[in-house]
Amino acid sequence: MKVIVTERRFPKIDPYKESVESAGGTVIYGDFKTEEDLIEGLKDATVVVTFKAPITRKVIESLENCRLILRNGAGFDNVDIRAANEQGIPVSSMRGYVNDELSEHVIALMLAAARDIPYADKSMRDNNGWGDRRNVNYMGHGTFGVVGLGEIGRTTVPKAKALGMKVIGYDPYVGKDIFELLEIERVGFKELIERSDCVSVNCQLTAETHHMFSTEEFKSMKNTAVIVNTARGPIIDEQALVDAVNNGEIYSAGLDVFETEPPENTPALSCERIVCSPHHGATTPTGEERCITWGNEEIVRALKGEALEMVVNPEALWYQEGKLFSPEGENWSNARLGSYRDEEVNTSLRRGFEKEEVKN
Repeated sequence: MKVIVTERRFPKIDPYKESVESAGGTVIYGDFKTEEDLIEGLKDATVVVTFKAPITRKVIESLENCRLILRNGAGFDNVDIRAANEQGIPVSSMRGYVNDELSEHVIALMLAAARDIPYADKSMRDNNGWGDRRNVNYMGHGTFGVVGLGEIGRTTVPKAKALGMKVIGYDPYVGKDIFELLEIERVGFKELIERSDCVSVNCQLTAETHHMFSTEEFKSMKNTAVIVNTARGPIIDEQALVDAVNNGEIYSAGLDVFETEPPENTPALSCERIVCSPHHGATTPTGEERCITWGNEEIVRALKGEALEMVVNPEALWYQEGKLFSPEGENWSNARLGSYRDEEVNTSLRRGFEKEEVKN
């Protein structure tokens, strides 16, 4: 059984060797430059482990005996989920492995942007003194709007509340029980962007959320508002964001992700009121160790034919004759849900991706 890794993410020479070999498998590291390379190199993989490589429909359809595609990270937008469903191949990601780390980064970016910290630091150093002391924004007792109540969004809620902020949320794909459990107000998207002093973007990148924030959305926000994006860069129209900040339509922004990565020649880097970090909100030693450990556990489960725990597309498993999961059964989802693993949340998850519209 072959576990083929499309690229090296971790500094360890081989973080999978011991556990994979103990389950009777072999680890192979590829050097894939093109889609054709991936098709040829992955076709006989039992497990595909990927980080950034595009696992396209053609790649997935070429897999001859694949039990699992594992994404080494929380997101999975580089994998064609529809194609994986049709081929009956489960896709797992490391959802939840850096909930605390990334939600902490959300708050750090919010405060750095609202308090103008990077500019103030540079101004003091450049002037060898106080420099340019611009007015800054106070976030305490303001309104914190969360777009996307997945694991990162949910974990950010208590941190914002700890600052004294009122939290409101928008996510048409989770039930009202999530909002009740978190004790936050459920609102529509338009109301959220109009009311929020900080908007935190925590949703998945999909065709629906691409450029979810653009010119009209920024015009609807408060001119004192901050927007923070730690999800995926293309959810925000970056040029529209820069224009909105420069025109005073919003106050500032904090970005850990960008439309193009690495962000060469991105307009955001030339805007002094936009605080940027190099997509490293989750890059902590504990986070990386957790990602390796959870990944190894899921790989071993796949090699041994055991029920998987990190699947993001349970629909794929319904295609398989010997179903590992049942949409009606107790084990519909064994995904790690942090402190929110309980029957209320699982009931909401069981609804899958049924969208619930919220009127403003």
